[in-house]
Amino acid sequence: TMLCSSHKFDLPDGLSVAAKCYRKEYTQDGPRSPNGVTLVLAHCSSGHKEQWEPVLLRLFELCSQSAPCAPQVCIREAWALDAQNHGDSALLNKTALQRRQPITIQEYGSMLAHFAQSDLVKGHELVAVGHSASTSAWTIACAAETPPPLCMLILVEPVMVTPPLLPKDPRVIAGRSNTASVMSRKESWSDYADLAAYMGKRYPWKVWDKGVMETYLKYGFVEVMTSGTKTVMPKSLNVQEVGFYEPDDHILAGTLGTKVCSRYVVHVLFGERPEMVSLESRESICDGSQGRTMTSISIVPQCGHLAVQENPCGVADAIFTALRTQLKQKRSARL
Repeated sequence: TMLCSSHKFDLPDGLSVAAKCYRKEYTQDGPRSPNGVTLVLAHCSSGHKEQWEPVLLRLFELCSQSAPCAPQVCIREAWALDAQNHGDSALLNKTALQRRQPITIQEYGSMLAHFAQSDLVKGHELVAVGHSASTSAWTIACAAETPPPLCMLILVEPVMVTPPLLPKDPRVIAGRSNTASVMSRKESWSDYADLAAYMGKRYPWKVWDKGVMETYLKYGFVEVMTSGTKTVMPKSLNVQEVGFYEPDDHILAGTLGTKVCSRYVVHVLFGERPEMVSLESRESICDGSQGRTMTSISIVPQCGHLAVQENPCGVADAIFTALRTQLKQKRSARL
């Protein structure tokens, strides 16, 4: 079982962020350890913080099952954050978002850095975890003049666009076509049953893990009154989400990968099916000859780009392996 508490913090630009802190429920004779790592989890475009819950349930289970002779992976706590324009943050910032341009990946990165440097996790050994769009946000944050105090980065399906940039680059074209498809996406249903039926028949939702789908229907949407009629809408509106698909910030992240790999231990996870990130792009993102040297590269089975949504247990297993690898290296460095 996980204990969960809800939090809100304010950013220097006046926007607010909704966050949840998860801890393993320990027995009375086994208090939680302040020695473990603290995960800071950031979601993908059109995601929300609770989509990490099935991953976390599995991770806490793996920690408690660790063999006595193996290095003991311990998670002190895990924080999942809603981007300023997603999930509960979108509701907190509703009025402010209507008056401004869509939130960018750089602004998402600034928020993540602000949290990592805040009193909420002061003195913790932080491990940043990102998926898809948020991997570029973490990369930009980690290349800043004052980088966040992380001991490790775990990037799930990173989407940085590495140099060289070609004329009519397919990676940029893919980002632009995503923008068009997001803007044409349905965002109103008569009720939750209508919403569930709609998603149950359509890709990508119909291949999602059942637990992830449940959290999405429970936390990703909200009932609103429109002209006296009750409708169900996503908390993150299409017009706000499109900022995360703009190629410029992913291109910027691609130029900063080398600097980030020189500063931090970076583990990368890819889905078994190359969808959004082609095999060629994967090779480029993990090109050690360009200084983008990853500590490990893992393939999560039975999933594509939306690995967190399709195979949360596989993602948790890969994160656990990365944490254990790091722990082993720390121990051998001490010896």
